Amino acid sequence: MGWYLRKSFGLGPLRLNLSKSGIGYSVGVRGARIGVGPRGNYIRLGRGGVYYQKYFSSAGSASANSQAPVVPVVDVSALGTAITTAHVSELRDSTSESLLSEIQQKHARTRLAPVEAVFSTILIVALLIAKVSLAITVPVVLLLAVGHGLAARHDYAEKLVVLNYDLDADARVRYVELLKTLQEFSSSSRIWRVTSREFGVDRKYHGGANTLLDKKVISLGLAVPPGFQTQIAVWALPLSDQILYFFPDRVLVYEGSQVGAVGYEALTFALGQTRFVEEDAVPPDAQIVDRTWRYVNKNGTPDRRFSNNRQLPVVLYGQIAVTSPSGLNIVLQSSDLRKAATLKAGMDNYASRNRAANR
Repeated sequence: MGWYLRKSFGLGPLRLNLSKSGIGYSVGVRGARIGVGPRGNYIRLGRGGVYYQKYFSSAGSASANSQAPVVPVVDVSALGTAITTAHVSELRDSTSESLLSEIQQKHARTRLAPVEAVFSTILIVALLIAKVSLAITVPVVLLLAVGHGLAARHDYAEKLVVLNYDLDADARVRYVELLKTLQEFSSSSRIWRVTSREFGVDRKYHGGANTLLDKKVISLGLAVPPGFQTQIAVWALPLSDQILYFFPDRVLVYEGSQVGAVGYEALTFALGQTRFVEEDAVPPDAQIVDRTWRYVNKNGTPDRRFSNNRQLPVVLYGQIAVTSPSGLNIVLQSSDLRKAATLKAGMDNYASRNRAANR
């Protein structure tokens, strides 16, 4: 017996089933069917992507039973919980309206340089096809090159957003501390963004863990948004669909050509720690707190039915949940629990000191 995922095509009450072992058919109602397949007669029960199947008898099923146990396959799309964050259009605050409006307007302006480049290419090709003399073609090409340079310079000036800050002594000290906090967090051997969580998985087949995480490796770096000019250092946190830029007064969130903003006072950083069964290389700054097996019995001993059952380390990672009332929702993990705690303390301190300074 086993749990598995299936693919089939309905033909009225008759259903055609396709698998690697061959073609079969079944009859019945949704969630309960009797059928004939390459391995014999069977009954199948279940819905929602997870099914139970029992073969009555066949030589194929007897052969299959002598093999290693079948590992359950879980439909992640059905059972997993995606960690989603709001679109940047929802991440706005009243103090950022004029800045966001300027950025959007400049992003929407048409660039002249690409248009000029297409026109220049067509004209040069036409001159070559017409076999115009070099005495005329060369000056025209030079003029077109100059025109392209002027168009590119015009585009840069028209789309450039200049954002400079006149920070007083206290604000400068606070911002330097923020930069140091982000630099410390960025020095973690590995940082991930958790994109989804799947609860209630079979602990037996996942090293004793009952929750699976889908994670993407990310990294912080010094960068400014495209088309931006500023005199200060800015840390950027690139995610799969968004990029967060940490400015002195707000976090700008870019998503393609759209941009939003969240004030530090509206951000909440929740610190936690998680025990993670690590199948990849353990980061050098991670803390190993236990050992387990890829396939484990309820009493913690290895399941001897699996010949490739290797021992795995259980590591302690720091976890930071970043949220805001406007809908920002990001979960980060750091291989170094202490650096995750430093980020939480530093961001909370920066927000509280900014709040006190603005009273």
